[in-house]
Amino acid sequence: MPCCSRYAMNSISGRCVSQHRFATPAFPLAPSASLCKTFSQWHCAVGFRANIEMGFLRRKSMTAMLHLIATTIALIAMSGSSSRNADQRYPPLLQMGEAYAEPTQEQKLWALGTCAVLTESNRVRHDMLGGSDRSPKNVKACQDILAKWWGDNNREDLLGTLKWIEEGGHRRIFDEFARDLSAATPAQLALIRRRVAANPTISNRVEIALKYKDEFGRKSIAAWDYDRYVSLCGWGYIAGYLSEEEAWQRIMPAARLLQKTFDSWKDLGNNHVVGREFWSWKHTQERGDLTRKSYEKLLTDPSSPWVLLKWDTDLSPKRESRPPTQPAAGTR
Repeated sequence: MPCCSRYAMNSISGRCVSQHRFATPAFPLAPSASLCKTFSQWHCAVGFRANIEMGFLRRKSMTAMLHLIATTIALIAMSGSSSRNADQRYPPLLQMGEAYAEPTQEQKLWALGTCAVLTESNRVRHDMLGGSDRSPKNVKACQDILAKWWGDNNREDLLGTLKWIEEGGHRRIFDEFARDLSAATPAQLALIRRRVAANPTISNRVEIALKYKDEFGRKSIAAWDYDRYVSLCGWGYIAGYLSEEEAWQRIMPAARLLQKTFDSWKDLGNNHVVGREFWSWKHTQERGDLTRKSYEKLLTDPSSPWVLLKWDTDLSPKRESRPPTQPAAGTR
């Protein structure tokens, strides 16, 4: 799921944080100021955050990808698409700072069920925060996962990754594709497809955005983002970067958001699977079948949290609430 968050390309998580700027490739038409602004947005969004299976993309590959994206945006600009606000936030938005009450056991199990596809794929437990107990072996394993795949080597890194998801994650990238492709004419779409055909990563994103943009609408690929958010909080707890209470303080708002956004476990799970396919063509080829089989198993297996727990389980606080804990900065 993770990536190297401090460098030019976050490997698995997909956050682009380097201050380095690649040269903007030539456009078929003279780009407008708004188009240049859009390209800048896409440059900062092209990283890939996903789950434990991802690897590092090389700078050369990223440069080629940026060239394809810039060309695609320029083609779409021929239709006169309107400029967008660089600070625009994409729904659904996570509501943090809510009064906190310790969730019930049923609420905890429901919340952990939101990341069940990833949990099932990784063959860990659905009923434990982080998928396992905090044995020394599991502490080290989660620290390695966070470091290798997300570039998170301490508490500060992890909080930065969670913030990246809160502020847009991969759904921001999906929405950029969806909006730009919606502005293109059939002739322009045909041209775009020809231009990106040699790059399966971008071609895959174009096709998935075209297929699901209307169906998903404002949901975007929120399950893909926030399912991993829940997993990250669990791994952060096992790794020692978050206390158990801090993990649940973040998980429960994400669980309520997902319940409000989606209609059923099936709806949520399908969104996760499609989000993963959008994120990486390569890893879909390698392990996409496992992800889909995990999703399908969760829909019918008698021991599945999706079978055992009703979708409309009440997630509202049950006890006297208090403001969320404000942890000391720099704690690891």
